[in-house]
Amino acid sequence: MIASNYRRYPQALALQLVLNFGRRLVWALARPTQRRLREIRRLRAAAFARAGRIAYPVVPPVPAWFVQARRAAQQLAQAVRSACLGLAWAT
Repeated sequence: MIASNYRRYPQALALQLVLNFGRRLVWALARPTQRRLREIRRLRAAAFARAGRIAYPVVPPVPAWFVQARRAAQQLAQAVRSACLGLAWAT
């Protein structure tokens, strides 16, 4: 079934294959070290910014009651942990 789909749509197979014919892909580099690659990265970032494809995540504020509840839960866990350590387990 899969092979027949690839025979019918060879472009689907080509899109799924990683074709490495030499160097790594330029846009897959984390931080380019050559001047030419830095320029490509700068131009690509500018194009993405113009197209509106760069969206910075907005971190919602954490409510104070949640912070207090989490702190109380951590204190309770610490109290239970310290109470359990004093017990002598006979096996």
